[in-house]
Amino acid sequence: MMVKDRANFNYFHFLILVHLLSIGGRNNYLEITSGQMSRIINRSQQTASKVLIDLERENLIERVKNNKKFGIRLTEEGYQTLQEIYIMLKKSIDNSKNNKIFFKGKIVTGMGEGAYYMSLEGYKKQFHDKLGYEPYPGTLNVRLEDKHYMISRKDLINQPSIHIEGFKNSDRTFGWVKCYAATIIQDVNINHDSNPVSKNIKEMDVHVLLLERTHHDNSLIEVIGPQSIKEVSNLKNGDTVIIKIKN
Repeated sequence: MMVKDRANFNYFHFLILVHLLSIGGRNNYLEITSGQMSRIINRSQQTASKVLIDLERENLIERVKNNKKFGIRLTEEGYQTLQEIYIMLKKSIDNSKNNKIFFKGKIVTGMGEGAYYMSLEGYKKQFHDKLGYEPYPGTLNVRLEDKHYMISRKDLINQPSIHIEGFKNSDRTFGWVKCYAATIIQDVNINHDSNPVSKNIKEMDVHVLLLERTHHDNSLIEVIGPQSIKEVSNLKNGDTVIIKIKN
C-alpha cells in the first residue's frame, strides 16, 4: 500500500517509524513503552498509545507481548513506507536545488547614489578582482510590487554571496556589500498579450547587491553589470523585469 493511500498516516506515525528504524527496529523486536514513545512525539502517553495501535492496525509495525512488556519492530510494509517517503523527499530536495530564486519588479529612477559608490576605489578594485569586471557607473533600481518578492529579498542575505569588504577613507566609513550572480530580462508577458510585439529582448548577466548601509527597504533591488543594463537589454524606466539569482 502506498503512502498516498494511507489517509490517516500523520506526522506522529512518521516520527515513531523513523525512531524505530534508527535504533534497530527493522530486524529486532525492541522493548519500548508508550511512555518512551510519548517523549519521542512530545505528546501524552495516551496519544502515543493510540499512534502505536494505529500503526499496528495498518500493518506498519508488529508487537509481541513478553510478560508485561511489548517488543516492537517494523514490518516490511512499514519499512517500505519509509523508503517511499525517503524517495519523495530526496527527489523534492534535489529538485529544489535547481529552483532559482527570482524577483519581478519595475525599473525606477534612482537617487544617483549608485554612481557615487561605484566610483569609489575601495569598491572598484574589489569588484574587479572578485566579480571579474568593473561595474558600469550606477545601479539599476528595480521596485518590487508583490509582498512575497519583498520577503525573498529580505531572505536573500542567507544565500551564498560574493563578499565585498567595507573600508574607510579620509571622510567616512563604507559598509560591506554582498553580491549575487544573476540574470535580468524583460517580462514580455506583462500585458498578457498572446502575440506580444517583437522586441530586442536580451538576457544579461548581472549582480544583485545587498548593502550593509542603504536608504532602501526590501521593496527595492539594486543591480550592477559590466555595461549599461538599460542599453544592452533595451530597457527603460517603467519596464517590468525578471531577475533570477544563479545557484
